[in-house]
Amino acid sequence: MDLTQLFNLDYLFHPYPLAGFSWPFRIFLLVVFLGAIIFAIYAGKRNKKASSITRKGWSKLQAWGWSTGLVGLLLMSFREVRALYFGSRGYLLIWFVVIIVWLLSIFIYWKKVIPDKEKREKKAEEFNKWIPKKKK
Repeated sequence: MDLTQLFNLDYLFHPYPLAGFSWPFRIFLLVVFLGAIIFAIYAGKRNKKASSITRKGWSKLQAWGWSTGLVGLLLMSFREVRALYFGSRGYLLIWFVVIIVWLLSIFIYWKKVIPDKEKREKKAEEFNKWIPKKKK
């Protein structure tokens, strides 16, 4: 992938790219996409053990990992087999932008929403401590 032609749409979306990726770039992509799948498996295990507050955050990270890994490997394989239109460089570049924005939105959720939920739950626990319980 020639980074000097990053804004050349004819280069990015050429229907039949001339060659596959270079070996260092292939290794980098495999590490990123397989690492995302491994992270999805880890997030799934953490999701089972997580509290009700952090469970949604872990499930978002799990969905991000599976999507990133599987779609990324699919786009990479399209490029390696030189699939017509699907192997263009632009789709992989767009996918990298999407996964970065998606991951940033998950981290914003993790840093802003989850601590607020924890504070509200602790206040509710403190309040409910003084309310009499129903007799069975």
